[in-house]
Amino acid sequence: MPVPAGRLVPYITARQGEQADSLSNLSLRPGGKGLFYLNEGPGDRDERGVLWARCSQSRYGNELTGRPRWRDVHPSRQRECMEELRCQVCVQQPSRTELGYLFLATQQDDRSTDSWDGHLTAQPPLCLEHAKAAVEECGHLVRAGAVALRVRLPRLYGVIGTLYRAGPDGRPEPVEFDSESARTPLPYRKRRLTPWFLATQLVRELRGVTVVDLDDLISAAGTLRARP
Repeated sequence: MPVPAGRLVPYITARQGEQADSLSNLSLRPGGKGLFYLNEGPGDRDERGVLWARCSQSRYGNELTGRPRWRDVHPSRQRECMEELRCQVCVQQPSRTELGYLFLATQQDDRSTDSWDGHLTAQPPLCLEHAKAAVEECGHLVRAGAVALRVRLPRLYGVIGTLYRAGPDGRPEPVEFDSESARTPLPYRKRRLTPWFLATQLVRELRGVTVVDLDDLISAAGTLRARP
């Protein structure tokens, strides 16, 4: 089913028809050394050696197809945008100034305007055009309120996904956590656990953060474009 005309669909949003790879392809390395795919290829791990969940892509040529699954993120497309610091909507260069890259976060009652340094996010940056569209169209941002952040140093931090262990049958089995713990990122520095992790989202730690007014950024950009 086509997406309604004019509706913003981020590149990282999963689509109907996209399917996770069968877990029968997931196995255990000898000697208790973690997970691997039986037919593993070079793109299955990130630069830190963490294994990533596979998922098919609904494409017709270069176009993504299928109705958006708004609550779900496609693992490889999210990883692509986060690794390369691309806009999560159009996959082009994000907005960047001397204050850094443009990220959006949801407002949190326990955060003051100067306490965003060290914030962890799985949301890739945005270009100015799509940051404006996101705060107008994204239901979560509309409900919770959006905060625009300029980030000088978006450090690679870790991954969100599923931790596995060796099951009684010699096959990988997921470790059960409560819902909040399951959403907690695993830092790359926890090297005892990363070999047992199947990642679905890449997380960056935002350092050198400045809270900015998105309307002011948009207004200033319009003024610059309007100059002869």
